[in-house]
Amino acid sequence: MEIMNLNQYSNNILNLISYISLAAYLLWGVSVIKEDRETGKIKNSKILLAFKITGILIFANLINTVVGYYGKSSNYLNFIFYKQYMIHIFYSIIFSLVLWYGEIWPAGDSKFFIANILFLPLIRYDLKGFPNYIWITTLINIFVFSAFFSVFYYLKDNIALLKAGDNNAFKEIKEFYLNKIKKIKWNSPSALFSIFGILSIFAYKQMFNLILGRYVFNIFHRTDIFFFLMFFLWPKISQFLRTRLWKYIMILMYAIMILAVFVVSNPLQFIYDILLTAIKNTFKFGSIFFLGKIIFEQIIETHNTYYVTASDIKPGMVLSSNELEILRTNEVFKGLFDDMFKDGLNEEQVDALKKWMENHPDKNIKLKFVKARPFAEGIFLGCLFEIIFNINLVSLLK
Repeated sequence: MEIMNLNQYSNNILNLISYISLAAYLLWGVSVIKEDRETGKIKNSKILLAFKITGILIFANLINTVVGYYGKSSNYLNFIFYKQYMIHIFYSIIFSLVLWYGEIWPAGDSKFFIANILFLPLIRYDLKGFPNYIWITTLINIFVFSAFFSVFYYLKDNIALLKAGDNNAFKEIKEFYLNKIKKIKWNSPSALFSIFGILSIFAYKQMFNLILGRYVFNIFHRTDIFFFLMFFLWPKISQFLRTRLWKYIMILMYAIMILAVFVVSNPLQFIYDILLTAIKNTFKFGSIFFLGKIIFEQIIETHNTYYVTASDIKPGMVLSSNELEILRTNEVFKGLFDDMFKDGLNEEQVDALKKWMENHPDKNIKLKFVKARPFAEGIFLGCLFEIIFNINLVSLLK
């Protein structure tokens, strides 16, 4: 992004708008976090308020831009900024919806993220990655902060149990080791096919990168974005990897790869680059997936699990991941839970569950649900960190 004729000593209008943007963002963000902690919800009125505030700030910048083009201001944004700002919003909306569809956060958090991201370029005009990649660096910060809070609350709860002499302290870690790690059959056909499927995905990605360069797959050229999509959409991707269509796609893609060998100038180097990169990325993704998805989902989520009878099930309650997987395979529900988002149960799903449980042979049957923790503070702190340090936490740790 280019800032035309920057001269803060002769004209501070641009800086003044930036400071006002920061003050408005802090006041608005803190009020939303407070509300989310108290009610567990983010009201649409708060999201609309953010749209109104950022709209006013953009209008103020536009006036300053017009004045600047007429030579009356020496500190203003050129018109390219507004085009880039729209691109920034587009990517943020798309990938916020990806997280919602990937069952990572509810619609309220998705909208709150978009509202936060609107402020960022208005507060700090020199953010790295603007306009195409602010969303990914900000999301990294958000989930690192959220992971920190999750681990903090988990340790806090279990240390309290230890002090009380409760033998159930850290039971989730013990159960995870005994019931998951020790029972994994890495040489089973299903496990090997899953690993081969992931390896194939990264092989195809690298092949298209080499053949097409950045002409078509520009945004996917960045492996961190590819990891992001793979990680958060894994429930959907893993289901697709079991389909017959995926097997046909694999045959087609490997056929294209074989044909490409006869076209490229250095076939051995071409195959070497594809396989080596695919193996490295499969190992990296597997490590990230294990630490993030397995540990936090199986341990932290299990810690926040509670059991509910049919009479106590209400709309908005969130099923645990393993309970959801069981219900999805139950033919009684006929795909009712295939697209189950973090917004919780709707009326139709509640009615279906109650009817099924009331007719179940086990009259004492209970379902596992998860206590939802406020996520707004992680989103706000992740965005604030981006504003202050202009870097993602993972890069800082390196």
